[in-house]
Amino acid sequence: MSLLTAARARRAAAAALLLSVAGCGTVVLTESGVLSRYDRLTGSKEIATESRLFIDRPATAAARTVRIVPTEFKEGVSGPGLTPVERRLIANAADRALCYELSLRFDVVSTRNADLTVRANVTRVDLTNVPAAGATIGASAAVTIAAQVGVGFADAVGKIPVPRVPIGLGSLTIEAEALDSRRQQRAAMVWGGAANSFTSQARFSPASDAYDLAGEFGQDFGFLLVTGENPFTAPLTIPTWERVRITTLGEAPRDPDCEAFGRAPGIDGIIGDYIGLPPDWTDKGPRQP
Repeated sequence: MSLLTAARARRAAAAALLLSVAGCGTVVLTESGVLSRYDRLTGSKEIATESRLFIDRPATAAARTVRIVPTEFKEGVSGPGLTPVERRLIANAADRALCYELSLRFDVVSTRNADLTVRANVTRVDLTNVPAAGATIGASAAVTIAAQVGVGFADAVGKIPVPRVPIGLGSLTIEAEALDSRRQQRAAMVWGGAANSFTSQARFSPASDAYDLAGEFGQDFGFLLVTGENPFTAPLTIPTWERVRITTLGEAPRDPDCEAFGRAPGIDGIIGDYIGLPPDWTDKGPRQP
């Protein structure tokens, strides 16, 4: 079963080009004190992504249920550069991706007596430079909407990127952990990712890179919990049709409890990506109570 997404495959395939383009945001790992402990974390790195992680494999392998506490993204982390709606969308993008990954193995529940409780905090963000992103979108404006939809539909197996102006690329850092029923840490990750000028989608929004990176964090932390393996050293795989349907086309999630984080924007999101619309124009965010 495929666990790594096309986003990681695209980043790896573009490695040589990234080295020559030299356009990448700044990855900074934090230690903000939100995790219960940091002393067991070990470093791991990939192009444009860096992490420190820990996994208690026997404990996570024995777990059957998991609860996701909605990711926290305080205003002070981003300052006035993001609206409450944008912060909520970024945090929810992490939760939605994480929930899909966890549903591949665990029963996702909303009750407090889960075997594992996952919580995450956005601890650092560099916003996307909107004028620079706009220049990239303008350069690709000659592509027709029909072509955009066609390429976008195939996003899960690799899109054709248009290189961005290597200025003002965003970045994101998230700290997360999984606690057992006795509140003992069984997995943890400090994850830092940065947009690059080749594989990161340009949009007219300061939140755009952080929004995409949040989803990548969710995939990586979910992979760590589901497999017990380092997501940065795992072999690349082709996404399953189920993954495409749920994470790209916005169909119903595997686990009903994942509906709390809403559904992927689907075709609206695909079109919005390719014409540079802000994420909040196409993503409805978490399900309203």
